[in-house]
Amino acid sequence: MPPRLPRLTLFTGGKECGLCEVAKTNLVAIRHTHPFDIKVWNIREPPTDAKEEEAHKWRRAYQYEIPVLHVDGERALKNNITQEDLRRVLDEWRAKNAEGKD
Repeated sequence: MPPRLPRLTLFTGGKECGLCEVAKTNLVAIRHTHPFDIKVWNIREPPTDAKEEEAHKWRRAYQYEIPVLHVDGERALKNNITQEDLRRVLDEWRAKNAEGKD
């Protein structure tokens, strides 16, 4: 069975959010060495299958902090998300999830 990948959620403000576009570019750049599954959530235009309460929750929570990155549902990074920060967070996730698998 292949190892489970970290599940990332990137909360953005759409294309008009410059830091969000940088975060997406940085995620693409590290994905070949640090694989992950990702969902991008635009807080201004939530997915059509999102519940209204959930959409309001994320917009209220992050409207002044985007981009925000969750790893397995936990907030990990916000604002200026660099490749170095992403590698560190994903390396920490791998170390934590490798414990007890020997």
